[in-house]
Amino acid sequence: MLRNHAERDSTLRFLALCGVAGPIIFAVLVTVGGFIYEGYSHATQAISELGGVEARYPIIQNANFFVVGILIIALALGLHRGIGGGHGSKLGPLLLGLFGVITTVAQPFLPCDAGCEFKTLTGAMHNLTGLASFLAAVAGIFAISRRLKREPQWHPYQGYSVITSAVALVALIAWIGIAKVAEIGSLNGVLQRTFVGLVLLWIEIMALRMFWVSRRAPTPTTER
Repeated sequence: MLRNHAERDSTLRFLALCGVAGPIIFAVLVTVGGFIYEGYSHATQAISELGGVEARYPIIQNANFFVVGILIIALALGLHRGIGGGHGSKLGPLLLGLFGVITTVAQPFLPCDAGCEFKTLTGAMHNLTGLASFLAAVAGIFAISRRLKREPQWHPYQGYSVITSAVALVALIAWIGIAKVAEIGSLNGVLQRTFVGLVLLWIEIMALRMFWVSRRAPTPTTER
């Protein structure tokens, strides 16, 4: 049993580090992609345009989507196993994992049209799957918050998770309403990055917490 606990904690630490790495990699590659994309504006253009049909080096952002999506899936698995020892509703981790799956599978292989408009079937699918992944992330964060209530080591993060899910939903609605419906393109990139930033910050904080909890997990001193 001692060995099993040690292996479990080691696995959780690895999955937690995947979650820690994900937002950092994403931010770095988005920054690099924007720097080498001549004329690109982080304030007005969507992140997906870095991997879109007009991007000069789309492979950078598409690889970013692929890798970070896998890291998010790993974190989702870790949160399920790490919060309450795998006991409790699987809905939250499944929704977070769905966010990662869509990011890995759909976003890199369905490049967005110029301006991420609905001009082609591929571009439309990129936008629709992207929206589905965003909604899955928001719902997943809220669902996971419900599992934290009964866990002493995680309980302080329940309120933060509820607030994040609520604020992220408002940010998502504001982005769609202002930048897309009202067509105020000057705020498109800012509003999208506000939403994405809230989700990635939550991922980073939860991953760091899981790493800390797994390091301090009680280890049995005797075998049965």
